[in-house]
Amino acid sequence: MSKKVLSITLISLFSFFFLLLLLKPVNLWTADLGRHIRNGEMILNGQTDVFYKNFYSYTFPDYPFINHHWLTGVVFFLVYETGGFSALSIFFGFISLVTVLLFLDTARRLSNIFIAVATGLILLPLLTYRNEIRPEIFSYLFTGIFLWVLTLFSLKKINKKWLLILPLVSIFWVNLHIYFFFGQFILGVFGLNFLVKWIFVKDKTAKNNFLYLLLIGSFSLGALLLNPFGFKNIIHPFNIYGNYGYRVLEEQNLFFLERVIKLPIINYFKLIFGILILSWTYIIFKNFRKLKNISLINLIFTLVFSYLGWIMLRNITFFALFSLVLISANFKNLTEELKKSPSLKFILAIVLGCFLFFLLMLLPAQLQERHFGLGTPENTNASAKFFKENSLKGPIFNNYDIGGYLIFELYPQEKVFVDNRPEVYPKDFLQEELVKSQEDNSKWEALDKKYNFNTIFFYRLDLTPWAQSFLISRVKDPNWAPVYVDQGTIIFIKRTEENAEIIKKYELPKEMFQTSR
Repeated sequence: MSKKVLSITLISLFSFFFLLLLLKPVNLWTADLGRHIRNGEMILNGQTDVFYKNFYSYTFPDYPFINHHWLTGVVFFLVYETGGFSALSIFFGFISLVTVLLFLDTARRLSNIFIAVATGLILLPLLTYRNEIRPEIFSYLFTGIFLWVLTLFSLKKINKKWLLILPLVSIFWVNLHIYFFFGQFILGVFGLNFLVKWIFVKDKTAKNNFLYLLLIGSFSLGALLLNPFGFKNIIHPFNIYGNYGYRVLEEQNLFFLERVIKLPIINYFKLIFGILILSWTYIIFKNFRKLKNISLINLIFTLVFSYLGWIMLRNITFFALFSLVLISANFKNLTEELKKSPSLKFILAIVLGCFLFFLLMLLPAQLQERHFGLGTPENTNASAKFFKENSLKGPIFNNYDIGGYLIFELYPQEKVFVDNRPEVYPKDFLQEELVKSQEDNSKWEALDKKYNFNTIFFYRLDLTPWAQSFLISRVKDPNWAPVYVDQGTIIFIKRTEENAEIIKKYELPKEMFQTSR
């Protein structure tokens, strides 16, 4: 078998397992996807309020915010129009595969195909962890493009004209996802590397490359201004968490999450982080007398993306993508050295044995909920269909998770109490009215009096303590009747004269709900 055929075979196998682990049915009840689709539809219909106002909510319809991923909504809506949620799953798989192959090719060029694919296979659980269709897929893709182009440029595999792609990418990136600043960061790291070589090594080529990257960086920064919000959007990533009044799981650091919830992915993250540190131990030991051979670029990326992975769960994919490149680059000479050193083979065998032991312990828990599939599970829209067919009315009280689903299924006929965007609601509202009203019946009664709710539409698998307490209380509450329940949702309606007929027809017996108190 030729080397080219072997490479294609390895990449094909990697791609197959990547997609097998990545693609799963969309949990539309908790996803942001429904809202993004509705955003795109409204933008294409010329409704510009979607850029600035929280009009999906009846509680704070005029609350100002920056819709920093508006273009993602347009893209998702157009894909959805071609083939529904299955088309979106295929689109997501395609973008994700192109992204990971860009990183894999970067790793191959800094190492070799065998090391790169082996590293990629080890990283699969992390690479596929964020498997919900979100705007962040574009940040992964564009980060891969920036890294791939700049790596090939620094290796003299492409000429400088290729760098003109980067300002063009920046125009799309700033309108698709909030992590657009990563492109400028990557440009800055490569620019710093050329600057160091120019100043300390007196490399004239490095000087020219630095000055050209400075020009490209200026064009890229200018390109970021091409968005509906101008400079406000550029600084938005650094201000967005200033108004967060709701603790979102994916935005917590791993130290906190370990104390409050069991997430097998955290242990796997630690394992990969350990391999990354081991790769640096190997490369430093190997170049102890020639530290100048150690890549400044790789060192900065290791420090920054390891830190980002530790401080926020949602950054695990970025950590994994860069780890694919960094681990491969650090171990690039390992295959050659194994041929020369029997003792190194013995040491490596012990290390791999330990790794496989921990891997076998971690993988079952990590993979037990991975169900390959496209689109959405059957009857996902059943609860919304029940709501519409029986002409139920709001005001609706809903929990945080299900807001995007209700926007997709019921807007504009009904608006939501809240949806899963903490930045578009006041802190006090989220903390006092949303959370505490679910914990405290007296606060719930006061809130009900304020908004005069007619319907409660809930994602019943919400595992927050306040949500479970609230559902138990409402099942026991004589003022509310449960009329619909399925594997993910539950609907209550208020006992009023207008609702009497529906309650008589559909009320569920309290005995079917098991409560611990």
